[in-house]
Amino acid sequence: MRTFMLATCGLCAWLALAGPARAQDDECRAIVAKGIKALGGEERLAKHQGHYFKGKGQVHVMGMDLEFTAEVYEQQPDKQKAEIEFAIMGQNFKFIEVYNGDKGWRNIMGKTMAVEADDMKEHKQNAHAERVSGLLVLKDKAYKLSSLGEVKVNGRAAQGVLVARQDYRDVSLFFDKETSLLIKVETRGKDPNTMQEGAQEKLFLDYKELVPGFQIPTKMVINFDGKKFMDITVTEARMVEKHDASIFAEP
Repeated sequence: MRTFMLATCGLCAWLALAGPARAQDDECRAIVAKGIKALGGEERLAKHQGHYFKGKGQVHVMGMDLEFTAEVYEQQPDKQKAEIEFAIMGQNFKFIEVYNGDKGWRNIMGKTMAVEADDMKEHKQNAHAERVSGLLVLKDKAYKLSSLGEVKVNGRAAQGVLVARQDYRDVSLFFDKETSLLIKVETRGKDPNTMQEGAQEKLFLDYKELVPGFQIPTKMVINFDGKKFMDITVTEARMVEKHDASIFAEP
């Protein structure tokens, strides 16, 4: 009898805890579903897994404020290419970075080198945060969602959702309560200035329909430990089903 009573009490305790947890998970998934719809809808986003962005901005690194232009190609889930041009003391530089699955390369002024193992690990963490920011992967129950409550982001009411997955850093998403659009992402990352891990914050601002049927943030700000690292204005965007594979070849 005592064993039966203990088992019954344990079951009741589990049910008491599991009920609110399931309700919270359902609430978070509803917030994410609204975010997907606000961006363009699940069907449209799932079909167009190839992205292209062109923009310009300023990066704050090594005590310098550098103006740059950039073109970025992405093919979910694991391909990315960035071409960045900037000038230092009147000299022009071009930097190309490509990731294709488990391989990565960097090309600086025409010289290509493979991305080292530690940098590949960091890239995979960053790529995870990017996939989470795209929202569609959160339909997979391998991603655990919990509520961060309501907060203010740039003076606007936002709903926060914490995303956890085994072997990856947690990612916090914040959705504009009125528009349901994703307006801030927080995670941990390596600060390019100090090369130390710190708090990384991305702000997505001024959404516009740069591509018919898709809402795209035309301004982004990246901060590390509260200090601005980069701001960029998107001037052109395309959404395609699939990029040509040659784009993600070794540069």
